[in-house]
Amino acid sequence: MKKFIVILIIVAVFASVFAFAGCDNKNNNNNNTNDNTEDASVNYTFVAPDGAPALAIAGLSDSITTDTDTYKLNMKVVSSTSIGTEALKSDIAIVPANMAAKLYNGGNDIRLLSVVTNGNLFLMSSGETEMTDLEALKGRMVYSIGQGSVPDMIFQSLLRSNDIVYKQGEYAVAGMVVIKYFLNGNEVINQMALAQKSGNIVYGMLAEPAVTMAKGKGFFEVMDMQSLWAESAQSEYQGYAQAVLIAKASVCEDKQFIAKLLDAVSANAKSVAEDPEKAVLAIKELYPQTTLQNGMTKEVVKRCNIAAVTMPSGKAYYEQMLETVMKINDSIIGGKLPNDNFYYAG
Repeated sequence: MKKFIVILIIVAVFASVFAFAGCDNKNNNNNNTNDNTEDASVNYTFVAPDGAPALAIAGLSDSITTDTDTYKLNMKVVSSTSIGTEALKSDIAIVPANMAAKLYNGGNDIRLLSVVTNGNLFLMSSGETEMTDLEALKGRMVYSIGQGSVPDMIFQSLLRSNDIVYKQGEYAVAGMVVIKYFLNGNEVINQMALAQKSGNIVYGMLAEPAVTMAKGKGFFEVMDMQSLWAESAQSEYQGYAQAVLIAKASVCEDKQFIAKLLDAVSANAKSVAEDPEKAVLAIKELYPQTTLQNGMTKEVVKRCNIAAVTMPSGKAYYEQMLETVMKINDSIIGGKLPNDNFYYAG
Protein backbone atom coordinates (compact mmCIF):
# COMPACT_ATOMS: atom_id res chain seq x y z
CA MET A 1 0.00 0.00 0.00
CA LYS A 2 2.82 2.40 0.93
CA LYS A 3 4.61 1.62 -2.35
CA PHE A 4 1.42 2.37 -4.25
CA ILE A 5 1.07 5.77 -2.51
CA VAL A 6 4.70 6.66 -3.27
CA ILE A 7 4.21 5.77 -6.94
CA LEU A 8 1.12 8.02 -7.09
CA ILE A 9 3.06 10.93 -5.58
CA ILE A 10 5.90 10.51 -8.10
CA VAL A 11 3.45 10.42 -11.01
CA ALA A 12 1.73 13.57 -9.70
CA VAL A 13 5.04 15.44 -9.42
CA PHE A 14 6.06 14.57 -13.00
CA ALA A 15 2.63 15.53 -14.26
CA SER A 16 2.95 18.94 -12.59
CA VAL A 17 6.39 19.52 -14.05
CA PHE A 18 5.22 18.72 -17.56
CA ALA A 19 2.12 20.89 -17.06
CA PHE A 20 4.24 23.91 -16.09
CA ALA A 21 6.60 23.24 -18.99
CA GLY A 22 3.64 23.14 -21.30
CA CYS A 23 2.44 26.48 -19.97
CA ASP A 24 5.89 28.03 -20.48
CA ASN A 25 6.09 26.75 -24.03
CA LYS A 26 2.64 28.05 -24.73
CA ASN A 27 3.53 31.50 -23.38
CA ASN A 28 6.76 31.57 -25.36
CA ASN A 29 4.93 30.64 -28.50
CA ASN A 30 2.40 33.40 -27.90
CA ASN A 31 5.19 35.94 -27.43
CA ASN A 32 6.88 34.82 -30.60
CA THR A 33 3.61 35.04 -32.47
CA ASN A 34 3.08 38.58 -31.20
CA ASP A 35 6.60 39.57 -32.23
CA ASN A 36 6.00 38.26 -35.73
CA THR A 37 2.53 39.63 -36.25
CA GLU A 38 2.71 43.06 -34.61
CA ASP A 39 4.62 46.01 -36.03
CA ALA A 40 8.09 46.36 -34.60
CA SER A 41 8.32 49.39 -32.31
CA VAL A 42 11.15 51.11 -30.45
CA ASN A 43 10.41 53.41 -27.51
CA TYR A 44 12.58 56.44 -26.81
CA THR A 45 12.26 58.99 -24.02
CA PHE A 46 12.68 62.61 -25.12
CA VAL A 47 12.87 65.56 -22.70
CA ALA A 48 13.06 69.34 -23.14
CA PRO A 49 13.28 72.21 -20.64
CA ASP A 50 10.45 74.64 -20.04
CA GLY A 51 10.61 77.96 -21.88
CA ALA A 52 11.52 78.88 -25.43
CA PRO A 53 13.63 75.72 -26.05
CA ALA A 54 10.52 73.58 -25.50
CA LEU A 55 9.08 75.04 -28.71
CA ALA A 56 11.61 72.86 -30.57
CA ILE A 57 9.41 69.82 -29.83
CA ALA A 58 6.00 71.53 -29.92
CA GLY A 59 4.87 70.17 -33.28
CA LEU A 60 6.71 66.85 -33.33
CA SER A 61 4.69 63.69 -33.84
CA ASP A 62 4.96 61.13 -31.06
CA SER A 63 6.15 58.54 -33.57
CA ILE A 64 8.67 58.37 -36.38
CA THR A 65 8.67 55.68 -39.04
CA THR A 66 11.64 54.57 -41.12
CA ASP A 67 11.91 51.86 -43.78
CA THR A 68 12.37 49.22 -41.10
CA ASP A 69 10.92 50.42 -37.78
CA THR A 70 8.39 52.57 -35.99
CA TYR A 71 9.79 54.65 -33.14
CA LYS A 72 7.61 55.85 -30.30
CA LEU A 73 8.76 59.19 -28.83
CA ASN A 74 7.68 59.59 -25.21
CA MET A 75 8.12 63.37 -25.00
CA LYS A 76 8.15 65.32 -21.75
CA VAL A 77 8.76 68.95 -20.83
CA VAL A 78 10.43 69.44 -17.44
CA SER A 79 11.48 72.33 -15.24
CA SER A 80 14.63 74.01 -16.51
CA THR A 81 16.25 73.39 -13.12
CA SER A 82 15.95 69.62 -13.52
CA ILE A 83 16.85 69.25 -17.20
CA GLY A 84 20.38 67.97 -16.52
CA THR A 85 19.17 65.08 -14.35
CA GLU A 86 16.30 64.27 -16.70
CA ALA A 87 18.53 64.36 -19.78
CA LEU A 88 20.85 61.71 -18.33
CA LYS A 89 17.84 59.43 -17.77
CA SER A 90 16.55 59.93 -21.31
CA ASP A 91 17.48 58.75 -24.80
CA ILE A 92 17.09 62.14 -26.48
CA ALA A 93 17.08 65.61 -24.92
CA ILE A 94 17.18 69.32 -25.53
CA VAL A 95 19.59 70.93 -23.08
CA PRO A 96 21.43 74.25 -22.64
CA ALA A 97 24.31 74.41 -25.10
CA ASN A 98 27.00 74.51 -22.41
CA MET A 99 25.43 71.59 -20.53
CA ALA A 100 25.79 69.30 -23.55
CA ALA A 101 29.55 69.87 -23.62
CA LYS A 102 29.78 69.46 -19.85
CA LEU A 103 27.87 66.17 -19.91
CA TYR A 104 30.12 64.82 -22.66
CA ASN A 105 33.31 65.98 -20.96
CA GLY A 106 32.00 64.31 -17.81
CA GLY A 107 32.15 60.90 -19.50
CA ASN A 108 28.60 60.53 -20.81
CA ASP A 109 28.47 58.86 -24.23
CA ILE A 110 26.23 61.32 -26.06
CA ARG A 111 26.25 63.02 -29.44
CA LEU A 112 25.38 66.57 -30.43
CA LEU A 113 22.83 66.50 -33.25
CA SER A 114 21.78 70.10 -33.73
CA VAL A 115 21.54 73.57 -32.25
CA VAL A 116 17.82 74.32 -31.89
CA THR A 117 17.65 77.68 -30.08
CA ASN A 118 19.91 80.50 -31.19
CA GLY A 119 19.55 83.20 -28.55
CA ASN A 120 16.53 85.29 -27.52
CA LEU A 121 18.14 87.87 -25.23
CA PHE A 122 17.25 91.57 -25.21
CA LEU A 123 18.28 94.57 -23.12
CA MET A 124 15.37 96.52 -21.67
CA SER A 125 15.24 99.96 -20.03
CA SER A 126 12.98 101.39 -17.33
CA GLY A 127 12.99 104.72 -19.18
CA GLU A 128 12.99 105.59 -22.86
CA THR A 129 16.66 106.00 -23.74
CA GLU A 130 18.60 105.88 -26.98
CA MET A 131 21.46 103.43 -26.97
CA THR A 132 23.94 102.90 -29.76
CA ASP A 133 26.49 100.88 -27.77
CA LEU A 134 27.07 99.37 -24.34
CA GLU A 135 28.96 102.43 -23.08
CA ALA A 136 25.62 103.84 -21.93
CA LEU A 137 25.48 101.12 -19.26
CA LYS A 138 28.39 102.58 -17.30
CA GLY A 139 27.23 103.76 -13.91
CA ARG A 140 23.97 101.83 -14.22
CA MET A 141 22.41 98.74 -12.69
CA VAL A 142 21.59 95.81 -14.96
CA TYR A 143 19.09 93.34 -13.55
CA SER A 144 19.60 90.00 -15.26
CA ILE A 145 18.37 86.43 -15.48
CA GLY A 146 20.42 83.26 -15.82
CA GLN A 147 23.53 83.73 -13.71
CA GLY A 148 26.29 81.51 -15.11
CA SER A 149 24.24 80.55 -18.19
CA VAL A 150 25.30 80.93 -21.82
CA PRO A 151 23.27 84.17 -22.27
CA ASP A 152 24.96 85.59 -19.17
CA MET A 153 28.40 84.63 -20.52
CA ILE A 154 27.56 86.20 -23.88
CA PHE A 155 26.60 89.47 -22.17
CA GLN A 156 29.78 89.45 -20.09
CA SER A 157 31.89 88.73 -23.17
CA LEU A 158 30.36 91.74 -24.94
CA LEU A 159 31.18 93.96 -21.98
CA ARG A 160 34.76 92.68 -22.03
CA SER A 161 35.17 93.16 -25.76
CA ASN A 162 34.12 96.79 -25.27
CA ASP A 163 36.57 97.24 -22.35
CA ILE A 164 33.73 97.91 -19.93
CA VAL A 165 34.44 97.06 -16.29
CA TYR A 166 31.64 95.22 -14.53
CA LYS A 167 30.93 93.41 -11.30
CA GLN A 168 28.11 91.74 -9.43
CA GLY A 169 26.52 93.89 -6.71
CA GLU A 170 23.56 95.68 -5.17
CA TYR A 171 24.17 99.33 -6.01
CA ALA A 172 25.28 101.37 -9.01
CA VAL A 173 28.94 102.42 -9.18
CA ALA A 174 30.26 105.26 -11.33
CA GLY A 175 32.25 104.18 -14.38
CA MET A 176 31.25 100.50 -14.31
CA VAL A 177 28.32 98.18 -14.87
CA VAL A 178 26.87 96.49 -11.81
CA ILE A 179 24.88 93.29 -12.45
CA LYS A 180 22.32 91.89 -10.05
CA TYR A 181 20.87 88.47 -10.83
CA PHE A 182 17.36 87.18 -10.35
CA LEU A 183 15.78 83.76 -10.79
CA ASN A 184 13.39 84.67 -13.59
CA GLY A 185 12.05 87.39 -15.84
CA ASN A 186 9.15 88.26 -13.55
CA GLU A 187 11.56 89.19 -10.75
CA VAL A 188 13.59 91.37 -13.12
CA ILE A 189 10.44 93.15 -14.32
CA ASN A 190 9.35 93.78 -10.72
CA GLN A 191 12.71 95.35 -9.88
CA MET A 192 12.57 97.52 -12.97
CA ALA A 193 9.07 98.65 -11.97
CA LEU A 194 10.34 99.75 -8.54
CA ALA A 195 13.13 101.76 -10.17
CA GLN A 196 10.70 103.31 -12.64
CA LYS A 197 8.44 104.50 -9.80
CA SER A 198 11.45 106.15 -8.19
CA GLY A 199 12.38 107.86 -11.44
CA ASN A 200 15.61 105.88 -11.82
CA ILE A 201 16.91 104.52 -15.11
CA VAL A 202 17.90 100.86 -14.78
CA TYR A 203 18.29 98.09 -17.32
CA GLY A 204 17.02 94.54 -17.50
CA MET A 205 18.42 91.59 -19.43
CA LEU A 206 15.45 89.47 -20.46
CA ALA A 207 14.59 86.68 -22.88
CA GLU A 208 11.45 86.27 -24.96
CA PRO A 209 8.60 85.90 -24.17
CA ALA A 210 9.34 87.95 -21.01
CA VAL A 211 10.56 90.83 -23.22
CA THR A 212 7.11 91.26 -24.75
CA MET A 213 5.56 91.07 -21.28
CA ALA A 214 7.92 93.84 -20.11
CA LYS A 215 6.93 96.04 -23.05
CA GLY A 216 3.30 95.62 -22.04
CA LYS A 217 4.20 97.00 -18.62
CA GLY A 218 5.73 100.15 -20.03
CA PHE A 219 9.40 99.24 -20.43
CA PHE A 220 11.53 99.81 -23.51
CA GLU A 221 13.66 97.50 -25.63
CA VAL A 222 17.01 99.16 -26.34
CA MET A 223 19.25 96.43 -27.73
CA ASP A 224 19.10 93.05 -29.49
CA MET A 225 21.95 91.02 -27.99
CA GLN A 226 21.91 88.51 -30.85
CA SER A 227 22.68 91.23 -33.40
CA LEU A 228 25.36 92.69 -31.15
CA TRP A 229 26.94 89.27 -30.70
CA ALA A 230 26.84 88.42 -34.42
CA GLU A 231 28.54 91.72 -35.22
CA SER A 232 31.18 91.28 -32.53
CA ALA A 233 31.88 87.63 -33.37
CA GLN A 234 31.62 88.21 -37.13
CA SER A 235 29.25 85.26 -37.23
CA GLU A 236 27.28 84.20 -40.28
CA TYR A 237 24.37 83.36 -37.96
CA GLN A 238 22.15 85.96 -36.32
CA GLY A 239 22.61 84.58 -32.83
CA TYR A 240 24.55 82.13 -30.72
CA ALA A 241 24.11 78.49 -29.75
CA GLN A 242 21.81 78.55 -26.72
CA ALA A 243 20.03 75.17 -26.60
CA VAL A 244 20.91 71.96 -28.43
CA LEU A 245 19.56 68.53 -29.31
CA ILE A 246 21.55 65.57 -28.00
CA ALA A 247 21.07 61.79 -28.02
CA LYS A 248 22.76 58.74 -26.58
CA ALA A 249 25.49 57.37 -28.84
CA SER A 250 23.63 54.04 -29.03
CA VAL A 251 20.55 55.81 -30.41
CA CYS A 252 22.70 57.58 -33.01
CA GLU A 253 23.82 54.25 -34.45
CA ASP A 254 20.50 54.13 -36.28
CA LYS A 255 21.25 56.75 -38.91
CA GLN A 256 17.86 56.33 -40.62
CA PHE A 257 16.08 57.26 -37.42
CA ILE A 258 18.35 60.23 -36.68
CA ALA A 259 17.89 61.56 -40.24
CA LYS A 260 14.10 61.38 -39.81
CA LEU A 261 14.30 62.99 -36.39
CA LEU A 262 16.37 65.91 -37.66
CA ASP A 263 13.99 66.38 -40.58
CA ALA A 264 11.10 66.52 -38.11
CA VAL A 265 12.89 69.04 -35.87
CA SER A 266 13.64 71.30 -38.85
CA ALA A 267 10.04 71.08 -40.10
CA ASN A 268 8.76 71.81 -36.60
CA ALA A 269 10.75 75.04 -36.41
CA LYS A 270 8.86 76.27 -39.48
CA SER A 271 5.44 75.11 -38.27
CA VAL A 272 5.93 76.75 -34.86
CA ALA A 273 6.58 80.09 -36.56
CA GLU A 274 3.44 79.67 -38.68
CA ASP A 275 1.10 78.75 -35.81
CA PRO A 276 2.63 79.82 -32.46
CA GLU A 277 -0.62 79.48 -30.50
CA LYS A 278 -0.92 75.83 -31.50
CA ALA A 279 2.69 75.29 -30.45
CA VAL A 280 2.09 76.78 -27.00
CA LEU A 281 -1.01 74.64 -26.50
CA ALA A 282 1.01 71.56 -27.43
CA ILE A 283 3.60 72.43 -24.78
CA LYS A 284 0.86 73.03 -22.19
CA GLU A 285 -0.38 69.48 -22.77
CA LEU A 286 3.08 68.14 -21.97
CA TYR A 287 3.75 70.57 -19.12
CA PRO A 288 0.76 72.56 -17.81
CA GLN A 289 3.02 74.72 -15.60
CA THR A 290 4.92 76.10 -18.59
CA THR A 291 6.10 79.71 -18.48
CA LEU A 292 5.02 80.12 -22.12
CA GLN A 293 1.90 82.24 -22.30
CA ASN A 294 -1.16 81.92 -24.50
CA GLY A 295 -1.46 84.48 -27.25
CA MET A 296 2.16 84.48 -28.33
CA THR A 297 2.33 86.17 -31.72
CA LYS A 298 4.38 85.16 -34.73
CA GLU A 299 6.72 88.05 -34.03
CA VAL A 300 7.36 86.90 -30.44
CA VAL A 301 7.96 83.31 -31.53
CA LYS A 302 10.25 84.50 -34.31
CA ARG A 303 12.33 86.30 -31.67
CA CYS A 304 12.60 83.06 -29.69
CA ASN A 305 14.99 82.10 -32.52
CA ILE A 306 13.99 78.45 -32.96
CA ALA A 307 15.95 77.05 -35.91
CA ALA A 308 17.89 73.85 -36.52
CA VAL A 309 21.64 74.14 -37.18
CA THR A 310 22.63 70.52 -37.65
CA MET A 311 25.97 68.83 -37.18
CA PRO A 312 28.61 68.45 -38.42
CA SER A 313 28.20 71.62 -40.52
CA GLY A 314 27.19 73.60 -37.42
CA LYS A 315 30.26 72.59 -35.40
CA ALA A 316 32.17 75.87 -35.94
CA TYR A 317 29.09 77.88 -34.93
CA TYR A 318 28.68 75.87 -31.73
CA GLU A 319 32.39 75.93 -30.86
CA GLN A 320 32.49 79.70 -31.28
CA MET A 321 30.11 79.98 -28.35
CA LEU A 322 32.13 77.46 -26.29
CA GLU A 323 35.37 79.33 -26.89
CA THR A 324 33.72 82.56 -25.78
CA VAL A 325 32.35 81.23 -22.50
CA MET A 326 35.59 79.38 -21.74
CA LYS A 327 37.38 82.73 -21.44
CA ILE A 328 35.02 83.67 -18.61
CA ASN A 329 34.29 80.37 -16.88
CA ASP A 330 35.47 77.15 -18.50
CA SER A 331 33.89 75.00 -15.77
CA ILE A 332 30.41 75.50 -17.27
CA ILE A 333 31.46 73.38 -20.28
CA GLY A 334 33.58 70.89 -18.36
CA GLY A 335 36.90 72.67 -18.71
CA LYS A 336 37.68 71.98 -22.36
CA LEU A 337 36.32 71.77 -25.87
CA PRO A 338 34.72 68.38 -26.64
CA ASN A 339 36.62 66.22 -29.12
CA ASP A 340 35.34 65.44 -32.62
CA ASN A 341 33.59 62.27 -31.46
CA PHE A 342 31.01 64.45 -29.71
CA TYR A 343 29.62 65.80 -32.98
CA TYR A 344 27.19 63.59 -34.89
CA ALA A 345 28.76 62.86 -38.25
CA GLY A 346 25.61 61.87 -40.11
